[in-house]
Amino acid sequence: MIYIVNLEANQEQIGEGTEIALILKQLNIASVVTGISSNTQKAKTILKETNIATHFIEKEVSAKTQQELLDYLKDNLKMSDILVVAGKFMGIDPVYLIDLATIAAKNMVHTVVDVPYATVLDILPLHPLLVKPNQTELKTWYDKQNETLSIKDEINLAHDMVVQGADHVLLSLGADGAAIVNLMHAYLAAAPAIEFKNDQGTGATLLATFLAGMLQNHMPVRNLADSIAAASDTARHEELTDFKQVPELQKLIMAEKITFEEAE
Repeated sequence: MIYIVNLEANQEQIGEGTEIALILKQLNIASVVTGISSNTQKAKTILKETNIATHFIEKEVSAKTQQELLDYLKDNLKMSDILVVAGKFMGIDPVYLIDLATIAAKNMVHTVVDVPYATVLDILPLHPLLVKPNQTELKTWYDKQNETLSIKDEINLAHDMVVQGADHVLLSLGADGAAIVNLMHAYLAAAPAIEFKNDQGTGATLLATFLAGMLQNHMPVRNLADSIAAASDTARHEELTDFKQVPELQKLIMAEKITFEEAE
C-alpha cells in the first residue's frame, strides 16, 4: 500500500499529496492519504468522489497530533509499503520529516519525498527510494542559490544526493524538462513545447507518474518520458491530466544518457 502524508490541506487547497493520490488513481494504483489539519473538507470531498481512502487527523496541529500521526503510520506501515511525503508542512517544523522517514526505515518501508526543505539532506542516509527536488530547492539546499549553474551542474548536485544515500533523484527542471539520476548515470529529457496555462499540479503529476512507472518496472528512460509528458499535459490544462492526450506528447520527448564523467 502507498501511504501519502499531506500536511498542507486546508480550506483553500487540497495539497500536493492529494494531487499525487489522484494521479495514482488514474493509473490504477491505490493509496491512503493521511495528514493533520483542522479543515480537510475540500481534500476529503475530492478524495471521496474518486474512492481514495483517507485517514486525516482532523485537529489543530500540535505536538500531540504530530505524535498521533506517527503512531498511526507506525501501526499501519508494513514491509515494502511506500510512504510518500509531499508538499509544505503547515505549522510543523521541517525536522518532522526525519521522524517520518525514521519510522519508514524501521518498518522497512520505501520513502518517496517531495518537500522544499533542506532537511531532505538529513534523511539521505536512510536511503529514500525517490527524492524530487526542483532547481530552486536543489540550489538552496547546497547553498548555491546565488550561483549560475548549468543543468549538468545541477545533475551533479542530484548525483551527490544519490552518493549520500538516495536511490533515485528525480530533478524537475520546469520548462526544460526533468532528469532522473542514480548512482551510475542520469537521463535528461526536455519538455515538449506546449501552450502553458499553469503549473498547479505539475510537480505532483511528474512524481506520481514516475512512481507508478517504477512500480510497473518501466525502464527509467521510458518512465522519464512518460512523466514529463503527463506533467506537460497538466501544465497546458486547468486541471490535472486525464492521460487521454499524453501519448501525443510522449512522441515528442527524447532522452539523453549522461555519465558522471561527462556531467563533471
